[in-house]
Amino acid sequence: MADSLTLSGAKDVKKHTGSEMNPTLTKRGSAIFSLKQWWTGGKSTTYVKCAVLTVKLSNYICKLAIPVSDESSIRIDHDGNFNFQFFNVRGIKRAALYDRDFNIIEHYVMPSESGGQVMTVTPLGAEKKPTLTPAKPEVKKVSEPPKKRKGPSRLKIDFP
Repeated sequence: MADSLTLSGAKDVKKHTGSEMNPTLTKRGSAIFSLKQWWTGGKSTTYVKCAVLTVKLSNYICKLAIPVSDESSIRIDHDGNFNFQFFNVRGIKRAALYDRDFNIIEHYVMPSESGGQVMTVTPLGAEKKPTLTPAKPEVKKVSEPPKKRKGPSRLKIDFP
């Protein structure tokens, strides 16, 4: 199934189709999460304010974090297999996909930063992206029918 929505600011969701992506609130009920900047390394820690969307598919849950401001907006399309496309990006330079425990899976660099297309970055040691594989059908072995004898028949038929 596919899902699409437009996020304006931190919590204004418009044109939402599907039910896989939903805005997430913090434990205190706020729409803005303070997450560690995933694109910088080093000794100091810097936090960024993000809107977080919970993406649910089958038994898998991931979180899509988008750094937002009052002027930002973005359209997000989800293909139903944890792959995302971003359109009409305004005021947003990056986004990140986390697992349910906020361990990073991959992050995205928007065209304003990458200088072209959306760039997907998988950090070293990142969690694996869940994949939905169709259930394999069970193959049952059928016993073979009894083999026919190839020897002469023991049945005698006399015709008059």
